[in-house]
Amino acid sequence: MRKTILIVEDDPFIALDLQDIFEAAGFQVLGPVATVNTAMAFVRNAKIDVAMLDFNLGRETSLPLAEALDDEDVPFAFLSGQIDKVIEQGLTKSRTIIPKPFDAHNLMGHVHRLLH
Repeated sequence: MRKTILIVEDDPFIALDLQDIFEAAGFQVLGPVATVNTAMAFVRNAKIDVAMLDFNLGRETSLPLAEALDDEDVPFAFLSGQIDKVIEQGLTKSRTIIPKPFDAHNLMGHVHRLLH
């Protein structure tokens, strides 16, 4: 059975790029979605093996989603072009933070580490 990956990204070009990367790697992609509320529906109703979370989603952050994924023991990584904002939130301890821009090989390495 294919692993599922939730993509939460508000930039449509990056979201499609992520979707292409993960589908090419054999994942079943959930989303991409651009808001915490939409992503929360997946957390409540779908089996998620791993998630990629854009940290800044317009006027909100993905922190509530990260907490919900933690509650469900779903591994995830933050994607961010503004690592300093992630660090300001104190999220660097035991969190995978993938800086944007990213390359597919590096991204997949992080995903495989999260799954094992």
